[in-house]
Amino acid sequence: MSLDNFLRWVLFCAGFILSIFAGYMFYIDKIPAGAAWLALGIGFLLFATRIKREKINNNSQEFNQDINFHDLALLVADLAVMSLRNIGRTVPPSEREINDLLDQVNNFLDSMPVNESEREAISQEFDKLTDRTRRNLSGRALFRK
Repeated sequence: MSLDNFLRWVLFCAGFILSIFAGYMFYIDKIPAGAAWLALGIGFLLFATRIKREKINNNSQEFNQDINFHDLALLVADLAVMSLRNIGRTVPPSEREINDLLDQVNNFLDSMPVNESEREAISQEFDKLTDRTRRNLSGRALFRK
């Protein structure tokens, strides 16, 4: 374990323990002391997260990270589509809701390593949802007349 990792863990544990102690101080109605311990605990936690690790020079590890980001991006897009497919929903999604979610997913996918064919497949799934919503709305309009 390197010195940086050891220092990060020490600072994290100290911040966590001090935050718990601050909660106890708040519990026994010692508000100023609890606030001081909480501020100190937050300071330790912030310093534990500010220490940066050395940059990875190995291309294989960077490639693995790209694959992980790629899989994460596809999972997020898949979850977005599944959330609109009326699974557990009482009201079908509107076209605006579908378009807003599509914009958010596209903004997310812009920063991820996803190729064009996969983006096209995701776009087609959103198009299917939009078409189904239009058909449902037109069917309801016929029943209302």
